[in-house]
Amino acid sequence: MDREKLNRFHIALMVFNTQSGVVLFTLPRVTAHYFGTNGWLMLIPMFALVTLNIMLISAVYRMGRGESVFDILGASLPRFILIPLYVLLWGLFSMIGCLVIKQYALIYQMLIFPSTSDMVIKIFVDVLLFLYITKGIYTMSKANVIFSLLLLLQIPLAFYFLGEFDTARLTPFVFQEGTDRIEGFIRLYGAYMGYELTLFLFPYAENTKRWLKYVHLGNGITMFVYLLVTFLAYGFFGHKTLIHSSFPILDMYAYLRFPFIERIQNFLYSLFLFSIVHTGAMYYWSGQVVMSQVFRRMNWKVIVLLSMAATVGVGMIPKTLIKVESWFRYLTIAQMGFSFGFPLLLILLLLVHRRTKKHA
Repeated sequence: MDREKLNRFHIALMVFNTQSGVVLFTLPRVTAHYFGTNGWLMLIPMFALVTLNIMLISAVYRMGRGESVFDILGASLPRFILIPLYVLLWGLFSMIGCLVIKQYALIYQMLIFPSTSDMVIKIFVDVLLFLYITKGIYTMSKANVIFSLLLLLQIPLAFYFLGEFDTARLTPFVFQEGTDRIEGFIRLYGAYMGYELTLFLFPYAENTKRWLKYVHLGNGITMFVYLLVTFLAYGFFGHKTLIHSSFPILDMYAYLRFPFIERIQNFLYSLFLFSIVHTGAMYYWSGQVVMSQVFRRMNWKVIVLLSMAATVGVGMIPKTLIKVESWFRYLTIAQMGFSFGFPLLLILLLLVHRRTKKHA
């Protein structure tokens, strides 16, 4: 019996929702702080860079004819090299998944439950995340359609801000009064992170190259949302005000008034729980996929549980958002190395294997 394949449109939404998250609330401040006036324009070259990276991933799929990345590695490298590599990747993915949830929990505590421990909130989200992952990647992809729609349905709220939007706040200047652009580049890349996990979807996707176009589609949806949000924030506040606003989007939400709900920014932020659950789940799921290559006889659900348990203690260390963002910086650099280095390694191995086979 043929195994079910992931729907290509579901893959697009998985890419979008893995990339999106808490970063959306801080993105206008990040672009304003590091790139200055009209810093939102930097989202476009970053999108182009990510697109090139997705093309590298597509090249791996085409050259390997849909073969799993683990089969490609196993055919060329000895196991004593692969095991440390897999453990390293498991640690990276699990830590990113842990910090994604920790960051959300800290902000949620600050906004809604200041008297509740952030670890209580984090463990609550961890339980939801574990239940979500254990349904399997196919069920996750279907549930994520609803999660993504809950986020995309917030886009019409943009019309409420047009009355306060002033093009004069955009200024005619570009990239002036910025600070550390290299740091800004790292932060912006972190906003797009998540697409690289499609490397582990090769065995689950349909056996055609067309699904790869939907990875680009998911990345395109992310760019559209990011551009819309940051552009509105620049016209609503101006870049100098954005620099001093911790969560500009939440501040914008605070201007919304509805007769049936108070403090709508808290309600809308709560909806992002679904995005956080999916993002964290994709990183933990990728971690268990990698670790399953080391412990091949262990049930994958047990690996997920052990991965989450191993990172709970680590998640208790950072107590502030500043500390979490500092940790994220180093993990983002490591993930950037993986995103570009891993596909290049796979392409190199495929070329060597092809040449060796040709001369055999």
